[in-house]
Amino acid sequence: MPDIIMRERKSSDNHGSKSQSLDRGLELLEAVNQAEKPIGTRELARVLDLSPAIVQRLVNTLTERHYLQRDPDTKRYKIGYQTLIFGASLMARDALLLEARKELEDVTRKLRVDSYMAALQGRRAIYLMCISGDAPVTVRAEAGEVIPLHSTAIGKCILSSLSDEQVLDILGPGPLPAIASKTITDPMLLLEDLHKTRERGYAVVQNENVDGITSVGALITQPRAGAPTAISLAFSPYFSKDIDVEEAAAVIKAAARRISRFAV
Repeated sequence: MPDIIMRERKSSDNHGSKSQSLDRGLELLEAVNQAEKPIGTRELARVLDLSPAIVQRLVNTLTERHYLQRDPDTKRYKIGYQTLIFGASLMARDALLLEARKELEDVTRKLRVDSYMAALQGRRAIYLMCISGDAPVTVRAEAGEVIPLHSTAIGKCILSSLSDEQVLDILGPGPLPAIASKTITDPMLLLEDLHKTRERGYAVVQNENVDGITSVGALITQPRAGAPTAISLAFSPYFSKDIDVEEAAAVIKAAARRISRFAV
């Protein structure tokens, strides 16, 4: 069975203004996207806690509109090419993303690092863009990937924009997953680190998400209550001996300030 991230079910009964059919269709798309390989309707029905008949109607509609693709041999489903249109339109028209790409490409080129942009979506963060540098060691990621909030510089920047109560609500009581040798797994210790991030205006992660990699991030300032968004850069201190944390912090903070001018 495909590796599917189980999500907390949302109750449609308590929200009279919400479209139940649309909500189910979007949840189905998310489930198909999170599956590591094409998935069948019965598996989707189990994941979404819906009847196979309802799931079949949903996949029929989404397939007809090319948001899903059906394998004629296995009769299983994967994300369709129609979904690319929205992402391409967003990347081409959104002023914040356009400026961020220009800034991150500049950071990547000058320092020979990897750079990233991410935003909080609900209770998790996803990469919006990932720019790979030409250093001997790089940390590959793709737009749309889910980010560990507690072990990455970009995740810590996002969490630092929230209250302690909100952070604990998102992360839970702990212990948090130990992803690398120095990952902070105690939520209380993580809160202390987030307080430091707020005070200095940037986050630093060393051997917390990937051993041998240092990452430095800064928050994008937004005048309105939009989704918390941040940028970061990552490098290997062993191979990039000419980069120190303070220099990296100054560069990423300056880029974040310039990007913030395009936030609305």
